[in-house]
Amino acid sequence: MLTPVILHFAHKYKWYDQKNYRKIHTENIPRLGGIAIFLAFFIASMLGFFLIVSPAQIQLWSTTSVALIIAGMAVMHGMGIYDDFVNLRAPLKFFFQILSGIIVVSSGAMIQSLRFPLIGTIQIPIFIAIPLTILWIVSIANAINLIDGADGLAGGYSAIAAFFMGIIALGQGNLLTAILAFALVGSLAGFLVFNFPPARIFMGDSGSLFLGFVLAVLPVIGLNGKVPSTENTVFLLIPTLSLLYLPITDTLLAIFRRLSRGQPVHAADREHIHHRLMDRGFTGKKLIAIVYSGAFIFGIAAMSWFTLPSPYGALINVLLWVVVTVLIVRGGRQSTGRQSTGR
Repeated sequence: MLTPVILHFAHKYKWYDQKNYRKIHTENIPRLGGIAIFLAFFIASMLGFFLIVSPAQIQLWSTTSVALIIAGMAVMHGMGIYDDFVNLRAPLKFFFQILSGIIVVSSGAMIQSLRFPLIGTIQIPIFIAIPLTILWIVSIANAINLIDGADGLAGGYSAIAAFFMGIIALGQGNLLTAILAFALVGSLAGFLVFNFPPARIFMGDSGSLFLGFVLAVLPVIGLNGKVPSTENTVFLLIPTLSLLYLPITDTLLAIFRRLSRGQPVHAADREHIHHRLMDRGFTGKKLIAIVYSGAFIFGIAAMSWFTLPSPYGALINVLLWVVVTVLIVRGGRQSTGRQSTGR
């Protein structure tokens, strides 16, 4: 319902995505779909929260903590909207992303403990938890932003990751995280109606950075105390590495690739995973079929953390990480070789 409204004003005022050598579209396509995703997610989350969560549970939450998390989300989304219009310089974008992470940390939501098979729970000191949480939020936000390079790609991948995140949270009794995750799935499903190839609208940075923020924050919040609890990070943060493994790996490889060439980390290139697949002839629905399939495989692997006896679920995930990383690295080398020989 919201996206057609955005489309109307975008065409009226010519709010189009800038075309360049890295973009695959040749027509004027609006890129403010992230506003519709944000509004739909916020409305659905609030409705779900007040209709499903009991009043007794709601009273456990600190109004200040909730307001701070919403403020952090608004900063990330607002910065994305502004960037969609004026193309902010990378240092300024990082500043606002870090500010968004700081606001979340100030709410009390932090990565303070992790549990590993055969090892047990590891407590993280506060002086490490604060920068670690900020780094996690900024990294995931940019990882989702980087895979937003083809019709339906970032939206569909995020929807699948959020779906499995919601299933895992629901199975663990974390109702709040499940509500937020499924609200995100619904908002993305509505957007994908207009973003599926051939796309009529893009989400822009206002959408991709917002998606990354939500996917990063969901494992860090809970409903077990007067502030967002970090208890659920024990069971949800590590599986989230599997759910978001493709964009995380793509981002890390991009950083290493640019540093090895003496380029700035924020420099743009056309060597991301989706670019390599497109160069091999996988475009449009074929491209998203491959990426979506990968997202589902990682989602099932993430669930195996809880459905299989320890440590078998963890071993499956680690093995999948290794295999996929090798395939991506080898594919990148072959792609570079073809470019250098002119084939």
